[in-house]
Amino acid sequence: MNPFSSAAALRLLTESNPVWAWAIAVTAIGLLVAALMVMVQDSEKTGRRTTIWGAVIFLLPILGPATYLVSETVRYRREHGRPEKGMVEKYAPEEVAQRREEARRAAGQEAAGQNADSQEEAGPAERGRDRDAAAD
Repeated sequence: MNPFSSAAALRLLTESNPVWAWAIAVTAIGLLVAALMVMVQDSEKTGRRTTIWGAVIFLLPILGPATYLVSETVRYRREHGRPEKGMVEKYAPEEVAQRREEARRAAGQEAAGQNADSQEEAGPAERGRDRDAAAD
């Protein structure tokens, strides 16, 4: 190590409130909270497994919670598969709007077709009553 970089490293380590220490502390606390939230919400885990993971999370400040979150993500995806992407994630915004408009038109045509079918099934007297009601 050259003298300049070792002096800079020494200054970083001896500063009264180093920024990197705050960053590490915030990261550790955030990961700890996230891991505990996942652990508490998982009702399938009980007993020994939870105790071991709890010890790992608390004893290894950053590595423990990160390992737990990664392992739980892998376990969940093995059991449930990957979530299917929604239309917005699969297509460009223009394509999404176009597909929605096509679906809306198709639904409107189906509804119009059903109304026409119901009118054909109705007798002439019923159609006349509908016209009279609309005129009022």
